Amino acid sequence: MNSIESRCFRLLKLAVGTTLLVNLLALSGMDVEAAEKLAFPEKLVIRFSSISIRDADTDLTVLSSDNLGTGFSFVDDLGGDDSLTIPRLDGYYRFNPAHRVEFGTFRIERDGRNLLTVDLNIGDETYSIGDTVISSIKYELLKIGYAYSLYHSQAVELSVTAGLHVTNYEFDYELIDGTSADSSEASGPLPMFGIRVSYAIDPRWSIHYLSELLFVEAGDTEGSFQNYELDIRYKLNENFMLGAGLTRFSIDVTTKDSDWDGRIADTHHGIVVSGIYFID
Repeated sequence: MNSIESRCFRLLKLAVGTTLLVNLLALSGMDVEAAEKLAFPEKLVIRFSSISIRDADTDLTVLSSDNLGTGFSFVDDLGGDDSLTIPRLDGYYRFNPAHRVEFGTFRIERDGRNLLTVDLNIGDETYSIGDTVISSIKYELLKIGYAYSLYHSQAVELSVTAGLHVTNYEFDYELIDGTSADSSEASGPLPMFGIRVSYAIDPRWSIHYLSELLFVEAGDTEGSFQNYELDIRYKLNENFMLGAGLTRFSIDVTTKDSDWDGRIADTHHGIVVSGIYFID
């Protein structure tokens, strides 16, 4: 995470902690009618976003059947894209003030083409200095989850989340003439747990923070998945909001699956611009 994003997230954590303390103290003095006027009463929220990814960092290792392989950078060694813009769809349906179901999906496709300056062993294929290698990465994610509001006041909602991230990660590579072609793929449903904090600055402006983490060690797979987002939203009218913010999501996994024996270390930073439809 770069220094600007790091400062933003640290400032947000401080602001959220202070806000929660103030609201917890204030809640005891509210009357019943005021307590019922909760912030973020929306029952249905659908968010369409555009994520501008910058400086994606991807390191991969694909081992051969003889357990040999070379670690390499998709960007530096294979000339892969490190900047692109992708769409994302997410949202939730709230059953009552404390319970809601969340969903989300996006797809990343990055291409690479480079004249090698080092020898690479990728899976059972060997590529030498001077070879031109064409490659691509396809990363798909579908999220289905549940959120429970631990604290919900006139200004703040603090929720814990749990759900499944169904992930598919595919890496294809070949020489420019189409020979020495192969691919590796890793996929599966993975449990994710997180925390979401929303703060209503006033009836139109609000700040939202999401942090989701998974550290997995099961069978022949171990590693971590992380997702962070900070955004600010402005309510235009009774059914539409605009949003903008920062996001970071990453994978760092070592696996010994038959479709991929090796390592995936992939980090994306992006700027998010959103249009949000909602129904109270």
